[in-house]
Amino acid sequence: MPQQRFATDSTWLILLLGALAATAPLAIDMYLPALPAIADQLGRPISQIQQTLTAFMLGYALCQLIYGPLSDRFGRRPVILFGMLLFSAASLVCTLAQNLDQLLAARTVQALGGGAASVVVTALVRDLYRGEAAARMMSLVVMSMTLAPLLAPLVGGQLLLWFGWRSIFMLLTLLGLLLTAMIWLRLPETRQSNLYRFSASRMLTDYKTALGHRQAMGYLLCGCFSTAGMFAFITGSPFVYIQYYGVSESLYGILFGSNILLMMLFNWANSRLIMTTGLARMIGRAALFQAVVGVLIIVVANRWDQLFLLFPLLVLFVGSIGLLGANCSAAVVSSFDRIAGSAAALLGTSRFLTGALAAIAVSVLHDDTALPMAMVMGVCGCLGYLSYRLMVVPTLNQPSH
Repeated sequence: MPQQRFATDSTWLILLLGALAATAPLAIDMYLPALPAIADQLGRPISQIQQTLTAFMLGYALCQLIYGPLSDRFGRRPVILFGMLLFSAASLVCTLAQNLDQLLAARTVQALGGGAASVVVTALVRDLYRGEAAARMMSLVVMSMTLAPLLAPLVGGQLLLWFGWRSIFMLLTLLGLLLTAMIWLRLPETRQSNLYRFSASRMLTDYKTALGHRQAMGYLLCGCFSTAGMFAFITGSPFVYIQYYGVSESLYGILFGSNILLMMLFNWANSRLIMTTGLARMIGRAALFQAVVGVLIIVVANRWDQLFLLFPLLVLFVGSIGLLGANCSAAVVSSFDRIAGSAAALLGTSRFLTGALAAIAVSVLHDDTALPMAMVMGVCGCLGYLSYRLMVVPTLNQPSH
């Protein structure tokens, strides 16, 4: 059985997959403290330097649609090797960039390389595990990768202080090369079939097939709206905490980190509970919990507007993604055999684009209060639970497609 292939190396496999999944968060979060310094050295306003972040996010989201079918056709190993080599090369170019155009182009290519990791990690877990076992493995992988957004700004800030902003991209270069070597030496091919034939028409047909799977799309939307609520929090929390409630920048880091810690705790709990609770039931309960917390966030922000009441609800909402993210990923890709890579790509792209829309909504609705962020988070929580109730529940007693 494929589940036993890494039985003696499960810890190593979790750490490797977690590191691969963390490449994009590291590439996004680690250089955020350096944006003003980059703007000063390149002689451009910070608003233009921020375009490098937008370019990375868009490239990362869209390239997954291509990597999914490619991994189904050529295998997980060559796709992830190509992606990490491309990520490493682009990171080195970022280190050497002399102007904004060069940095912008390099960041875009960096995203095109990093996007392979997201697709292949999810598809690889699907190759080796099924159902609840896949959800348990994804929980452990996500738990290890959530250290990235917790530590990346701190590491980036220290590198900026001691060695300058270019050292941040040099570290990303070395990380990419290290992961490439580990994949080359220790990660065999996990795809079970080589019958898939890649073409543009076949790719479109496979995505149409995935989109037509009602249960899988219900899980996908549940996961997307859950993640979108987190994006709304990431977008709105700096203003809400620091400017609206007057929290210091240092205390903001502690408050923000508490979300990550609870998410890790919930991922750990999920890895213990999923085998006995069951995948569908766990997703349903977690989605309901997040929806209820989301509604309470709106009520508190609208009626009482006190940080000591709002803060624990925000932490519970974001932390509950630890009970939804890995489970929804496993549920989506477990619905498919031949096109697991395409399903993983569709999931990754949808999550990122839905999150971007939530972030835009928070910005558009901004009214100098905490209510816009609260409303978007609450609506996302409710939409996630509705997706489960309306699209997943009616199919649970039907034979899988």
